[in-house]
Amino acid sequence: MNFYEAARFQYAAARLLVKLAQFRSTGRFRQKITDVSNLGIILESQSEGSFRINTDAPDPNSRVESQTENAFLNMSLSSLLAYVIERVIEKTNDDDLISLFNAIPEITDRFGRLSPDDSKRLEEIVRLLIVDPELRGTIFPEASELIERRISEVTRQDSLAIASGQVAKIDGPREQKLISMAAPLISEMATALRRSADTLKIHGRSSGTPSNVLYLNQPMAQGILSSKVDDQITPILGNIIQYNKETGWGKVRLGNFEQPLSFSVPSDKNHPYKTCFYRKWEENKFICKYTWLEIEHASQFEL
Repeated sequence: MNFYEAARFQYAAARLLVKLAQFRSTGRFRQKITDVSNLGIILESQSEGSFRINTDAPDPNSRVESQTENAFLNMSLSSLLAYVIERVIEKTNDDDLISLFNAIPEITDRFGRLSPDDSKRLEEIVRLLIVDPELRGTIFPEASELIERRISEVTRQDSLAIASGQVAKIDGPREQKLISMAAPLISEMATALRRSADTLKIHGRSSGTPSNVLYLNQPMAQGILSSKVDDQITPILGNIIQYNKETGWGKVRLGNFEQPLSFSVPSDKNHPYKTCFYRKWEENKFICKYTWLEIEHASQFEL
């Protein structure tokens, strides 16, 4: 079944049933359905504990579509989804991961205690956790979701590295349009985490290889539910006070804010900018061109 048509049906049916339930209860219905006026109509799961939506998109190289030979990008949809998620979803805080790893004897015995400057060792530990289930089992249950989120970030990074030739075709104006389009839709997707779901996972599969594109739980989703994105890229002078060259996560202090703001550089742009970044940082000359993504006082920068 066509995914868009099925989703439109489900969206229309949901609005109809909620408004009918409102009318049955009060004799009237609201034009806009909010969290308060959204009555508790439940969607039953196909299996215990989870809801799965599996989609299959045609290969851009196939001849099923009439315009495939002129396709703008020859990359999987999961990689393109990774591209926009890198620009919309705030990355994990390195300080939180360092505190977590320093509290696990199995990790400190193997890697030693980590400091804020140990970005390379931090990356090594995360990649080891991906391939070593036994070590991953040592993570405290309450902290496992933080690891899941970081693993999805590493997976996106690897996916975009493979598709770097295609990603390079996306120029600044196209990138800005993609961000402006995708941010509110991803925010809508996170609506299910308000009350219904505990976690949201997006897995991609290209050439038979599964990939973890996105992981969110309810606290992680709170920010993007009210996110707003600038229509234009804005130049601003900022003082970057912390930066992880492996992940692109850092902190910047702006003149109008007392507290530093966290930022993240999309992984597909982080590697090419490393040398220039450090040179300008040492010279104390750094101008950020950024897309302001308002997520609970966090920012997504495009440097």
